[in-house]
Amino acid sequence: MTADSDGGRCRVRTAMTGSDPTAALLRPMVLHHDSEAARISLVPEGALLLADDAIEIDVTVDAGVRLDLVEPGGTVAFDMRGRRARWDVRIRLGRDAVLTWAGEPFVVAAGADVARRFDLVLAAGAAVAIRETLVLGRYGEGPGRMSQHSSAVLDGVPVLVEDLPLDATTAPGLLGGHRVLCSVLLLGRSALTDPEAASDRLDLEAGGHLWRRLGAHAHEARLPDAWAAAVRAIG
Repeated sequence: MTADSDGGRCRVRTAMTGSDPTAALLRPMVLHHDSEAARISLVPEGALLLADDAIEIDVTVDAGVRLDLVEPGGTVAFDMRGRRARWDVRIRLGRDAVLTWAGEPFVVAAGADVARRFDLVLAAGAAVAIRETLVLGRYGEGPGRMSQHSSAVLDGVPVLVEDLPLDATTAPGLLGGHRVLCSVLLLGRSALTDPEAASDRLDLEAGGHLWRRLGAHAHEARLPDAWAAAVRAIG
């Protein structure tokens, strides 16, 4: 998925590939675009995520362009019966480009085994705000297994590198008995001091903020004030 501009209209180019014609894909649907920005919904075409699925999302936003990504609903990684699935995201932002991604809950059901990777590279002046909610297990069931690697580089400087292995044995120690982890990441901009959003905020050494909150249920761990602060900072 690439968003660029020819000076008169923002252009969005998308491509989907799948070796298995019966496999579900994640289709980008353009909701709006003008000379400087585009808004896209990521719509699943079928059940996601199943055993042996390999979802790869490549996003490029060219210099000076804004892209807003939304999701119409959450994603459930189902019982994979001893097999695995992948979910890889690669994002590249050009100089002064802007990206917001309002993610919905990603649920790792009992028996699921998912490897997630998130790589983000920002050029000078670029900014990003990303919301994410990870849920270990559906209501009333135990957690599946998920390993997530996240990295972010801003103007050639690493600002965030994180490995998060979560399953029935590691989650109690890492999440303190909670099953939901909500995050809001803001890079390339600084949020104004906001008492409602400050309690969950980590200020990154190289700039930017990471909000985190734990909960037993997704609605308890939501970070609406943090997300609003991040979007305001983006402008």
